[in-house]
Amino acid sequence: MTHKETLREAAKFVAGLIAGDLIFGIWLVSGGLLPMQFLGSFITEQTAMLWIIFDLFLLIMLIQYAWHPQILHPSVSQRTLFLAVGFATGAAALAHILRLVFGWQIEIGTLIVPFWLSWIGIFVASYVSYASFHFASER
Repeated sequence: MTHKETLREAAKFVAGLIAGDLIFGIWLVSGGLLPMQFLGSFITEQTAMLWIIFDLFLLIMLIQYAWHPQILHPSVSQRTLFLAVGFATGAAALAHILRLVFGWQIEIGTLIVPFWLSWIGIFVASYVSYASFHFASER
C-alpha cells in the first residue's frame, strides 16, 4: 500500500468519526438538551451550531480527499454532466445568497426554514459547483 493510499484510508476512518460527531451534535440541538455543561464546558445552541457547521465542512473535505474521483480524461457526456451540475449548484448558491441579502422567508408547511441553513447551503453548493467546473475542465 502506497503512502497516498494509506492517507486516503485514514481519511475514510476519520470521516466516519466526524460523521458520528456531527450526528451527535444534531441530536443535542434537535433533542432540546441544550444548554448543558459537559467536562467543564458550557454548551449552548449557538456553540453547538458552530460545532455542527465545522464538522460538516471537515466531513466534506475528508470525503473529497478520501473518495476523490480519479477522472483523467472525462468524455464529452461527462463534461456536459459536470457543467450542468456546476451551473445548477451555482444557481442554488446564488439563491441562498439572495435569500440572505433580501431576507426572504421560506416556509415548508408550518416549518419556517432558519436563515443559518442558507449559510450552509452557500458553502456546500459553492463547493460542489467549483468541483464540477474543475472536473469539467480536466484535460
